[in-house]
Amino acid sequence: MTEESRDRTQALNNLFEEAFEEIDPAAESPLYGQLCSLQERYGQAELIAVGGMKRILKVLDRHGNRHVAMARLHEDASDLLFDPLIREARLTALLEHPNVISVHDVGVDKEGKPYFTMDLKAGDGLDVVLQKALADGGSPLSDRLDIFLKVCDAITYAHSRDVIHLDLKPANIQVGHYGEVLVCDWGLGKLIGGTDEIDDDELLNPDLLSGMTMYGQVKGTPGYMAPEQIRGEDRDKRTDIYALGALLYAVLTCRPPLAGDTDTMLQAAVSGDIVPPTERGNGVPESLSAVVMKAMALEPADRYPSVSDLITDVRAFLGGFSPVAHESGLSTEFLLFYRRNRVSCNLAAAFVAMVVVVTALFVDRLSAKREQAETLAARLRVEKQETETLAARLRVEKEETETLAAHLRVEKEDSEALLREVGLLATALPSDLVATGDQFSNNFFYQRPLVSYELTMRSVNDMIRTEPERADEARAQLAYLYFMSAEFAKAKPYFAINPDRMRGLVRVNGVLAESFDPDKHKTSATQLAGIIETVRSMKRPTLSEKILSYDYASLGYRKGYELAVKAMFGDHAHCFSYEAETQTLTIDGGGESFSLRTNQGQYPLRFLPIKRLILIDTLISNSSEIAGLKMLEVADLRGSQISSMGDLNMFPQLKTLIVRPDQLSQEEKSRLRPQVRFD
Repeated sequence: MTEESRDRTQALNNLFEEAFEEIDPAAESPLYGQLCSLQERYGQAELIAVGGMKRILKVLDRHGNRHVAMARLHEDASDLLFDPLIREARLTALLEHPNVISVHDVGVDKEGKPYFTMDLKAGDGLDVVLQKALADGGSPLSDRLDIFLKVCDAITYAHSRDVIHLDLKPANIQVGHYGEVLVCDWGLGKLIGGTDEIDDDELLNPDLLSGMTMYGQVKGTPGYMAPEQIRGEDRDKRTDIYALGALLYAVLTCRPPLAGDTDTMLQAAVSGDIVPPTERGNGVPESLSAVVMKAMALEPADRYPSVSDLITDVRAFLGGFSPVAHESGLSTEFLLFYRRNRVSCNLAAAFVAMVVVVTALFVDRLSAKREQAETLAARLRVEKQETETLAARLRVEKEETETLAAHLRVEKEDSEALLREVGLLATALPSDLVATGDQFSNNFFYQRPLVSYELTMRSVNDMIRTEPERADEARAQLAYLYFMSAEFAKAKPYFAINPDRMRGLVRVNGVLAESFDPDKHKTSATQLAGIIETVRSMKRPTLSEKILSYDYASLGYRKGYELAVKAMFGDHAHCFSYEAETQTLTIDGGGESFSLRTNQGQYPLRFLPIKRLILIDTLISNSSEIAGLKMLEVADLRGSQISSMGDLNMFPQLKTLIVRPDQLSQEEKSRLRPQVRFD
């Protein structure tokens, strides 16, 4: 290549480079240029709704060239509300479901105030839909129930993510023009087990820390808040189920569940004074009214266990079946059966009518022909048998329904019994330090020893930190708690603070702090048996019961555990003999009178895996004495005065009963399960 050619090529390259340097991307790409020129992303704000903490604006998202809804705090809102607003946005963003409002953007504006944007949906709140339905009869019940089920789907999904809403009401349900249903306003929502809650006063314990003053407030909407939410107690998924029941109440009657001023509504909710929907609205189905009353039961344990169970009952109604919550009679079941199979039943009725007519014609015309008449009679007998078979099947279905209802009643009674027994927490501390009220019942400790122990330990440490004048009293409680949990080395310095207060325990703890082997304790219960014997000899039966309950909850059954259980019976320990290999317990009372329950009404025997029980020469006369033996399969009661097995649900595994010939009445024997045999 010549020098002139190279110069020409270089000049041409320079021209191309200069041409490309002069190209402006914004000029070539107007949309790109438009985005680059934007100073603010959101504009054209228009107020569309106002709430207690925030306001909702309709804004133009210039980046996406669409309108969205923006949630912002009120202009004069405190800085303390920044975190709650951000928490609501993040909690809502956690829930990705077609029936939960979608969050697009969370941020802070140039003034340093937080905001978040979400879908802007056209439509009305469910409260407006219900008002229109009440005024002009629009939105039939089937459409309203469809909306309700979509809300339930959203809450089911939220509960699967351990999120509860705590503010479900018609105003927080957005209904679009094309069937869209969105659950909005998760401002009071709570992540179960989370640590970022803004206000959770119930984690504190005012009764134990009696010198402190607690502050709190009811948060929610009267008429849709569960009683435990009003009282400031623990809230869980059943709290939302109550609100869903109230929402279904409004869907059925187009009216809120409660009427009156705020105090009147709160009092009615706490007392369970709810008027059934059938008395508030015309044409409300009794079965759905029963579903509402079950969901809004005063006690959480009496409500539906989950939202899925509530959905099942509502769908059962829509499918022509009787919900579980409604105890329908035989006539109702027949009517529902007919409605579900209307065409088939009508055809069958027409067929039967036609058969009767044809039969009558044949009998009238061919009465002289005996053979044909007998053939016709045979046909009628076959049809009769088919009818009887159908009736028998219906009776079986009824019996199965009644059996299921009986099981549900038993479960309800068991739950109610447990609720009556369980309080919040109690430990056998010195009387001048024990909190008053029903929040510290011993029954709760025996039901949940580890939870009870942890809450008490937390409360005592809070007392030490916040009430210096009572610190020594609280440390004495720590000594007691560490002794109960077999942490004797930890208890020793706390006992030393006031050695005269619990002198006996101080002495025993000092010995155990030197001799106790924690590693051996994890595999053998022999040391535990010695501790219980010592404590009982000091006339502290309640403490021995708590030591055994806590030990079983934390370490469970292990070698030699029968020694620890026997020690609980003090002077009567010699009456008990346990064979671990066959899981057989023999009680030889020697004609003495004693109870298998402790002074606190507990059953120490429940800590042993007992499948076979033998009573010899005992004065035990009530089967409730052995009610704690849930694994019992064989019971030899000949050496007792028991004449009735009481509630058979106390012995779900019982297979063989050995009694004296006349020990049980014939009626009692007939009442026992078919799988229980007598020897």
